[in-house]
Amino acid sequence: MSAFIPVILIGGLYYYFATTSLKDQIKRDSEASLVLFKERVESILQSIELESHQLASNPIIRDSFSTPQFSQNISAQLDLLQQLKLSKLNNNIIEEVYYYNTVDNFVLSNEYGYISKEAFKYQRDIEKIIEENQSTAWMRLPIASKKGYISLARKLPILDSGKPKGLLVILVKEKVFLDYFPSNNQQISFILDHQNKGLFLDNKTLSSIKNTHESAFNRIIDENSNSGVFYDVDKNQQRTLYIYNGRSTLGRVYISLVPESAITEELSLFRWMIFSSAFVILCIGMLFTIIYARRAYNPIKQLVDFSQSLGEMDISSNLKNEITIIQDSIQNLSKEKQKLRKYKEEIEPTLREWFFQQILEGKYVIDHFLYKKCKEYNIPIQSQYVVIAINGVNLMTEDNAENDDKHVSLLVVKSILNELFQIDPSLEAVDINTIQDNVAVIFRYKEDMSSEEIKDKLYNTSLLITDSLQKRLFSDFSIGVGRIYQDIKYICISFEEALLALQYRIYKDSDTVLFIEDVEQSKNKGMFFYPRDLDARIVESLKVGDLDLAQLTLHDFSKSTSLFKSYNSTLQCFYLLLSSIIFSLEKQGQSIKDIFEPDLFNQLKSLKTLDEINKWFIEYLFPFYESFSEETETSSGTLAVKQICQYINENIAKDITLTQCAELVNLTPSYLSRLFKKEVGMNFREYVLIRKVEKAKSLCLQTDVRTSEIAEAVGYSERNLTRLFVKYVDMTISQYRNSNR
Repeated sequence: MSAFIPVILIGGLYYYFATTSLKDQIKRDSEASLVLFKERVESILQSIELESHQLASNPIIRDSFSTPQFSQNISAQLDLLQQLKLSKLNNNIIEEVYYYNTVDNFVLSNEYGYISKEAFKYQRDIEKIIEENQSTAWMRLPIASKKGYISLARKLPILDSGKPKGLLVILVKEKVFLDYFPSNNQQISFILDHQNKGLFLDNKTLSSIKNTHESAFNRIIDENSNSGVFYDVDKNQQRTLYIYNGRSTLGRVYISLVPESAITEELSLFRWMIFSSAFVILCIGMLFTIIYARRAYNPIKQLVDFSQSLGEMDISSNLKNEITIIQDSIQNLSKEKQKLRKYKEEIEPTLREWFFQQILEGKYVIDHFLYKKCKEYNIPIQSQYVVIAINGVNLMTEDNAENDDKHVSLLVVKSILNELFQIDPSLEAVDINTIQDNVAVIFRYKEDMSSEEIKDKLYNTSLLITDSLQKRLFSDFSIGVGRIYQDIKYICISFEEALLALQYRIYKDSDTVLFIEDVEQSKNKGMFFYPRDLDARIVESLKVGDLDLAQLTLHDFSKSTSLFKSYNSTLQCFYLLLSSIIFSLEKQGQSIKDIFEPDLFNQLKSLKTLDEINKWFIEYLFPFYESFSEETETSSGTLAVKQICQYINENIAKDITLTQCAELVNLTPSYLSRLFKKEVGMNFREYVLIRKVEKAKSLCLQTDVRTSEIAEAVGYSERNLTRLFVKYVDMTISQYRNSNR
């Protein structure tokens, strides 16, 4: 019972401070919600009002009232309709814009064009606007409001106090604004204009709210401050939290009401949670006290239960004395110890295999821990170790196997190898592991064997392995062989060399067994001359649609690159060819984002032999190029952006501005900016900077000109170009040039 008092005291104090803090938090959250609501809605309202003012100030609209027989002037009406449509395009929130001429009694609408007032669907709305004595106001008009629109009506011409000669009306979906209203069901938010009329509220609803909260409304209207928070009692004698944010540029006031009953309801749930938690804690404490009190005074029973939980031996608690119980318990523990030792012996091979996998992956960076594990598993540290990597040419490629299928295939290969090495222990394999989509086999040979003897034995063993796998799985396999090392810690290096040897299948696809020493010797004899003439001939054939000539030239290109006797050099040649083809597509105006979507470079990287690479170019890349070339661009916006990109690439040395490019394609700078970001995926300035950096990088690699000349070629000073280069490349021009040569 002594635990009750501190728990109740602590819970009471916590409840007091927590509820006070929660009330303040609700107050702050409501105030922040109203400020955010005001900023979002006010931003939209002001953008529409600005658009309306700019449109009303347009000379075309001003002159429409002074031009004789404007209703007969089709050219002037088309210009005005163009301005209305442009206003709608510039602001995607606007649903419809229409202009009404009171003199000639006709309407110009971006949706209907020229139409008489009597035939116009918003005829009653026009009459309602003319009846009002406000020059500019947001209104809920009879027809438009039924369709879910709120209207910004402006009488024309502006700055004319006489009888209006026309109207300019912009319709916006009310839902655009209502989505920004606070979503809390307990919080009521609304807006008053400069005449204290409600926006987005009908007169009946606003009148009801004002009537209920009359004293608070009068206080808000009379207040001199722009914002405030206070409590007051409404006519229903309900205490309410009032939050308001002061008048905007056009006199709008944003108000939120939060009944205190809503706050109290939220606190009641919190109060129940606190008292329930305290009660549960007390119950749990009492339960544990009873349990531990009973166990503390029965040690023999604890020993019996513990012994029975460890084994199957039945120990009765009705034995003659405690000594007998303890003896039987110790005997039972001894049996469990023997079971544990037997289990360890059974799982030790699996642990050894996991240990070798850790070595292959290079996980042991500290020799001390590695050697300690070797002693634990009785594995020699100093010996002649070598690793081979086995890979199926057709069985485990990415095109023919999903991840699960690959795993199954690797396990099948591993099972066959286990069977082979068990039949013939003289092959001296100490471990088989599956790693990096390959099967790795670790061999350990006696220290008195020479390197040539080991290589001969490895070659014969590898042929035996490939022959067994081919007979069982009906698939060709290749084996890469790493170097021989005298210490177990170098096994991971031997495995990496075996994987590297497998890469040389790209030009040695007829060889089944590849020793790293042999392929690296042949690599050193090769000379690197990139076949640019064949590269250009392939691209030109693709441009004119001659796929047959492109295929023939590709075979010549493959023969030329295979003479380099270097995996990296051969693969880099095909990377350059792919880059040339992509560059050709880009010069045609294709979107670089669409070109890179299929991840072409990774597809090429996954191919292992020249036959696979040639097949990929002919069956995938060439049709891919042809389909892109045959596409016809129908979007005027896309064509405009492509024209701008081409202009930037051709005038990279000039100071290129958004305004200049907008004039080039007859678009406004703001509209071009949005269109460019949508089509290219980055803003205009960022694209220009990146193109200049790419041009500078190209000049660095292809020429020996000085940095100042490169800067002049891209339209920058040497200092500014260096700063830009460091920002995008993370190194200076000279560092970039040295690292890529």
